[in-house]
Amino acid sequence: MAAFPAIRISRWQVALTLVFVVAGFLVVTQVRNELLIRQQLQVPSQRLEELAFVLRSQERQREVLEQQIVALREQVSAYEQGTVQGRAKLAQLGAQLEQLRLQAGFTAVEGPGLLIELNDSPNPLRPGDDPNTVILHYTDLQAITNELFASGAEALAINGERVVATTGLNCVGTTILCNIKRIAPPYRLTAIGPADAMLAYLQRPAGAVEALRAFGFPVKLSRGARLSVPAYRGSYRFPFAKPAL
Repeated sequence: MAAFPAIRISRWQVALTLVFVVAGFLVVTQVRNELLIRQQLQVPSQRLEELAFVLRSQERQREVLEQQIVALREQVSAYEQGTVQGRAKLAQLGAQLEQLRLQAGFTAVEGPGLLIELNDSPNPLRPGDDPNTVILHYTDLQAITNELFASGAEALAINGERVVATTGLNCVGTTILCNIKRIAPPYRLTAIGPADAMLAYLQRPAGAVEALRAFGFPVKLSRGARLSVPAYRGSYRFPFAKPAL
């Protein structure tokens, strides 16, 4: 009886056999999965590939939207911060505007100060006397207002007319023109400021008050703990004066 020849199996043949076995297992598994999906979901494998493609596309769009949301949140945060800063700046500008309105006389104010009352002289005129010697003139009011401001007055009114930088005083007959409004004696000046300093300055020797009293004009001075000065009711017009460049 003849003997069968010995069969030699090399390593590469074993490896190749293992590869085929694994590949076959994967193919069988994929086929089983597809059959299971078809049986349970009633969805063909081609449709599943389309759905997978759509899913991947939606995921990419979602990532893009998430990035946009992050960017928008950063913009909103920047806008909110800018709004807070803008409100602070607006409040600062409002405070500056209010201060400028106060300095320009457009705001009614109150505080301690002096009340000054001036009147024409009660001395009788004799034949041949000049009637101007017993009448108060705008220069008398100017002298008093100048001394009040020089001694620290922060706000001043004459018969309810606020005295500001453009206020002019002028005589019109027996009356005085103040802010284009006629005022007549008695003239009541309300000055808000350091009462003691203003009173001492007005009563100093050779001052306007002493001169008026020397000619017989009655002058009354009194302190006030809470005086009121109205706002300037006129307007500022500068047709010629312009800001320097």
